[in-house]
Amino acid sequence: MELETSKKKLDRLDIQIKQKKFFKIIYGRLIGEGGSLKEGQYIRVYQNTTTNNVDTENKGQLNIVKFFNNIDDLVSYCGSKMYNKNTYFTLSTTNGQRGREEDLISRSVLGFDFDKKDSSSLTYKEVLERFKKLGLWYHVLIDSGHGYHVYICIQPTRELRKVQEVQKILCEKLNSDANAIKSTQVLRIPYSFNIKNDRKMVKIMKMFDRSTIKRYSIDKLYNRYCNNTKDKYEEDRAIKYTINNTNIPYCINEILTNGSPEGKRYEDLQRIVVTLRQRNKTIAEIKQVCKEWAYKSNYKDNLDYRIDNIYNNLKYVSMDCKNCKNKVECFNKIESDFNFNPGEVLLSMSETHTKYLKVSNRKGVKVMKSNDLLIYCILKNHNDGLHKDEIIKELTYKDKCRLSDKTLRGTLKSLENNGFIESDTSNRKKIYKLKDIRSKIELTYNISFAATYECIKGAISTEELRLYNYMRYLHNKQQREDLKVLRGNLFQFRQVDLAKDLGVTQGRISTMINNLLEEKIISIWYRKPSKNNGFDYYIYRLNY
Repeated sequence: MELETSKKKLDRLDIQIKQKKFFKIIYGRLIGEGGSLKEGQYIRVYQNTTTNNVDTENKGQLNIVKFFNNIDDLVSYCGSKMYNKNTYFTLSTTNGQRGREEDLISRSVLGFDFDKKDSSSLTYKEVLERFKKLGLWYHVLIDSGHGYHVYICIQPTRELRKVQEVQKILCEKLNSDANAIKSTQVLRIPYSFNIKNDRKMVKIMKMFDRSTIKRYSIDKLYNRYCNNTKDKYEEDRAIKYTINNTNIPYCINEILTNGSPEGKRYEDLQRIVVTLRQRNKTIAEIKQVCKEWAYKSNYKDNLDYRIDNIYNNLKYVSMDCKNCKNKVECFNKIESDFNFNPGEVLLSMSETHTKYLKVSNRKGVKVMKSNDLLIYCILKNHNDGLHKDEIIKELTYKDKCRLSDKTLRGTLKSLENNGFIESDTSNRKKIYKLKDIRSKIELTYNISFAATYECIKGAISTEELRLYNYMRYLHNKQQREDLKVLRGNLFQFRQVDLAKDLGVTQGRISTMINNLLEEKIISIWYRKPSKNNGFDYYIYRLNY
């Protein structure tokens, strides 16, 4: 009994530590010495007992409002007062009187609610993929019991109108709950309980360390997402709003500027929709652009229906660039650019080394194995070298190292014996570095370190990382040697050839490709029946 009581105390202490870290991340520099909020600001906590499984006359009977100026006091209260209640906190600090708009003071976080009632099969990976497509970093991910809450930290600001406008635009782009972005918005406190329907604990799924978080500036977010939305219904404004930061091909720009003649209008509409969709524009943005185009083209068909149908069903469209002097460049930009996010860590890989991902039947020929490649990529991200303990730290995710100590020692030895890395023990502690390589620019290519990070997290295996990197090697080689090959990040291959090159079965290649597809490392760009055997063949996009 004493052991059980001690365990409960430890569990409660662990929860309180996590809650305190959470609030420190949410409110950031608004918290001063001793955990108190600065300048007399307060966090408003609201509780009720509303459920969907109680008698109507008792529903929502209990409503409690508390104000806290100190984080420790708030966490202490949460420890004993949350079990049978829904417990919420305000994203904005207040003056300690009420929670209306006129009572709000500062904001240091954006919060988005993804409710499973709108999509019962929604997964957290799908939610995070939406942030990734927008090039936005999230800082806290919460399982709310019946969905997900995602927080983006911002520098503390009192410009709450800007916060509201940014939240509104991002909510639309992220397809989050539009009812959960009010200036007075409250969200559930982690490790409280969601008692709607059946009782579930609200849990932290991912929370970055406070010291590593780089908070967004609300001014920069506002300029990025909101500055160009005003007057967007004026003539030509919608087009400028949607394409001002997008590499639109010359032919599409001409269509948008001048409209389309009768007989070509539907084909041009397809080209506009597919092109902008591939540039990650929302369907609302695309519809606004198409309204302007339809006005110029005198196109009076059922526009919204046509756009919805094209957006959801048409995967590919021919640009009909037969007489265009920019044919190759245009094809490249429309269909197949590598869309690296701003600030994304890129590794400059050399064919001099990556060609050794291919197995060889000849004795004595060096080969870069799957574990070798993982360590190689980590060292590639640290040109000044790493000690073994630092490599272990880089390999560790959620307190679990990707490779065992024995495997790591063997991998470092293999890399060193094959001349991929070198070690230096002049400072008594061995440091590992990549060997310098001199490569012509056409023999190098950039690849996102995010692919390696997916392997460290366990989303893909080291063998799948090796397969993807070998694809990138072949792709770069094809781009250089074959003018007829698909341009940009498009790649066509035969699984049997990959299996032979990597020394595995074709079935294993198929399984690995399926997982790379599931994790969005690659995606299907186009599928078409083969003229030779009637089977479908695929063209893939290499995403990293």
